[in-house]
Amino acid sequence: MHRPLGNYTLLVSEDPGEMGNELAGLLGECRFRPLSAPEGSTGRVHARQTKNFTVAYLEYPVAAGLWVECPRRRFLISIPVTGSAAVIGGKRGLHIRERRGHVVNPGAAMEARWTRKFAQLMVVIDRGVLETRLSSMLGRALPQPLRFEEVLNLARQPAKGWYDALGAYLGSLDDTDSALEIDAVADSVEQGLMTTFLASQRHNYWDVVTGDAKLVSSRTIREAIRLIDAQPHRNHSVPSLARELGVSVRALEKGFKRHLATTPNAYLRDVRLRRAHADLSAGEPDVVTVAQVAQRHGFFHFGRFAATYRDRFGEAPSHTLRRLIGPFR
Repeated sequence: MHRPLGNYTLLVSEDPGEMGNELAGLLGECRFRPLSAPEGSTGRVHARQTKNFTVAYLEYPVAAGLWVECPRRRFLISIPVTGSAAVIGGKRGLHIRERRGHVVNPGAAMEARWTRKFAQLMVVIDRGVLETRLSSMLGRALPQPLRFEEVLNLARQPAKGWYDALGAYLGSLDDTDSALEIDAVADSVEQGLMTTFLASQRHNYWDVVTGDAKLVSSRTIREAIRLIDAQPHRNHSVPSLARELGVSVRALEKGFKRHLATTPNAYLRDVRLRRAHADLSAGEPDVVTVAQVAQRHGFFHFGRFAATYRDRFGEAPSHTLRRLIGPFR
């Protein structure tokens, strides 16, 4: 059997105590003990450890128990390679096996009882880095700590894609000619694995990240309208409005479709056009220009503004500005 992280062997030992000590250095407070006679049983620990991302491979030939208390600054992902385990921890007990893993959130504990001849991968991710990346994706600070669902289904997308990427990363680490020997390259790949995990495993911000949120309320749409109507010339965009309202882009777009039968962009454009039309209707050609009015209301491409204006009002903006010139002006 190919053992991942072969170039990063930390321990090969028949002593369960040494196994426990090595795992404690990687995972935090933990206890490891064989559940049957360990004589002549050689265990292995391979690991690549960096400041924010650690991946380890654990192998033991007899049934064993592992208890881990995840530090408050880390997430722990347990992935069986061979064998299976009964896991006690979190909200419920569960059974994990190949392509069915388990996520331990910061501060939580996990107890796993493994079958004989088991092997598993364990990924440790820094909580601060992950929450900072999530905050950047959302465009705002997180009001609550990040918490993942415990069951990790690696047989189905999107988690399968993340697991395949992890496998490719491990394969490259075992290749002595790999670009991952360059620390900056390895760090970039590890950062990518951390970020994509946010879009691969469900968590308490999942709906906002993936855009699967329910339709927003009419109250939220009214607030979006207020923001647009109050300052239509601001550099509004659907993402910026969504961030300010605390909803996903897709949810905001669906809400506008449902309540107003239009899109946020179309509504914003119409408000700007109506304000521009009002200014042009009241303006004097020797005092104001069409270009000044267009820019005042957020239109910086004059040709596009003129075409959109004509479609909306049936005349060119310059005609609106000159329309009142005559015997009464």
